[in-house]
Amino acid sequence: MYSFKELKEIWQAVYASIGNVFSASSTELWFSGIQLVYLDKDLALMTIPSDFKKQILDTKFPDVLKEHFYNCLGFEVETALISGIPEITNEEDATLLYENYIEQKRADDFAESQKQMERAVKVISPNNKKKATDYFTFENFICGDSNKFAYNACYAIAHSDEVAYNPLFIHGKSGLGKTHLMYAIINTLFKRDPSLKVIYIKGEEFTNSLVEAIKNGTTEQFRERYRTADILLVDDIQFIAGKSATQDEFFHTFNVLYEAQKQIIVTCDRPIHEMKNLEERIRTRLEWGLPADITPPDTELRIAIIKKKAEELNLTLQDEVVEFMASRLKDNIRLIEGGIKKLSAMRFIMGKELNIDLVKKEINGLVPAEEPRSAKIEKIIMSVCDSYNISKETIVGKKRTSHIVGARHACMYALRETIDMTLKDIAAIFSCDHTSVMSAIKKIEREKSEKKEFADQLNSLIKDIKESIK
Repeated sequence: MYSFKELKEIWQAVYASIGNVFSASSTELWFSGIQLVYLDKDLALMTIPSDFKKQILDTKFPDVLKEHFYNCLGFEVETALISGIPEITNEEDATLLYENYIEQKRADDFAESQKQMERAVKVISPNNKKKATDYFTFENFICGDSNKFAYNACYAIAHSDEVAYNPLFIHGKSGLGKTHLMYAIINTLFKRDPSLKVIYIKGEEFTNSLVEAIKNGTTEQFRERYRTADILLVDDIQFIAGKSATQDEFFHTFNVLYEAQKQIIVTCDRPIHEMKNLEERIRTRLEWGLPADITPPDTELRIAIIKKKAEELNLTLQDEVVEFMASRLKDNIRLIEGGIKKLSAMRFIMGKELNIDLVKKEINGLVPAEEPRSAKIEKIIMSVCDSYNISKETIVGKKRTSHIVGARHACMYALRETIDMTLKDIAAIFSCDHTSVMSAIKKIEREKSEKKEFADQLNSLIKDIKESIK
C-alpha cells in the first residue's frame, strides 16, 4: 500500500499530466480538490468535495482520469470518485473508506448482474411474452422457393410431439424472416402446451449476460436458467464467435440440453462452414442437426409479399406499382414492409393518391444510394473495433498494449484491403506517418501467412466489411 506522501506525489503528477491537455482554468475548475486516498494495481480511489463536480467528471470526462493515471504509472487502473468526504488525514481512515467502497461495489455489482440476467435471458411463457410477437405465426409467413425448406422444418418442429431436427440451424442475411419463424414456433408450442419453459436469447445478449455473471460470481444461476429449458432459441449466434468463455458456456449448455432431448434452434447470418472464428467443437454440434437456409426472395415471392402486406393495411396498389416495388426492394423483407408502411402513411395521413410517379419517387428514396467514402471508412473502423472489443477512441489513440496495437494494425490493413485507401490517408487517421502504416500492414500479412487461425479470422472480418460497404 502506498504511503500518504507517495499518494500525494502520484496525484500531483497526474494533475500535471491533465494540465498538459486541458487549459489551466478547466484543470483548476474540475480537477482541483481531488484527493487520491488508495492505489493498487487495479484501482485508484479518490475523494472529491463536490457532488456536482463528481457528476460532471463521471458523465463528461469518464476516461480522463484513467488515461492520465496510465500516463504516469505506465499501467491501467480503474478510477473511482467518492464525493462528500472531508479531507482524509490518516491511513486508517483511508483503508476504512476503501473497504466500505469495495463492499458497496460488490453489492451494487451483484444487484446489477441480476437485473442484466433478467433483461437478457428471456424466459417466455404465454403470460409474459410480448404481445407484439403474437403477430409472428406460420399462417402469415409467406412461403416461396427461397424460404420453403426452413419454413417446413420449423413447422414440423412446432407441431411434433418428438424432438426433431435437433439442432435446427437456420441461416440467411438479416431481414429475411429467421426471427419470424422462431416466434412462430414459440406461439404454436404455447397453444399446444402452455407449461413449456422457452428461452429466446440473442447471441450478443447471451455474451453480455455471461460476462456479468462471471464478473459477479453468479454463473451457477446463469447456467440454471438455460439448462432447465424445454426449448432454447438462440438468435444471431454469430455474435458469440471469437469469444472463448461464451463459446465454452454455450458448448456445455448445448450438451446438457441435447442429452436431455430438449429442442435447440439457432439462427445465423451465414452458413456453418463460414463461421471460421467459431470453435470447431460447436460447429460440429451444429452440423449434427438440420441446416436450413433462407435466401433473398425472388421476384414472384416479393410480389406476393407486397400484395399480402398491402392487404393487411387495406392498401390497394396498381399492378404496375407492385411490379415496380418488387424490382427495387430486393434485399430483404423488412425493406418491403417499410415501403408498404410509407405508402400507407402517405395515403391515409397526407391524403395522397398512389400513382406510379409518386411511388417511384418515394420508393427510390428508401433504397440507399452509394455511401460516401467517409461513411465507409467509419464502418470499417467500427467493424474492427467490434471484432476486437475496443472503442474507436482507443484504436486511434496512443495506447500501446499488444491487443490494442494488434487491432490498430488490423484496422490499417482493412482500410487498405477493402477500399484501397492510400498509406498517407490511413496515416492521417492514426496520427502517424505512412512508413508506420506500411510496416503495420506488412506485419499483418506476415502473421496471416504464419498463423492459419488468425488468417481465417481476418479473412472473415474482411469479408463482412466488404458486404457491409458494397
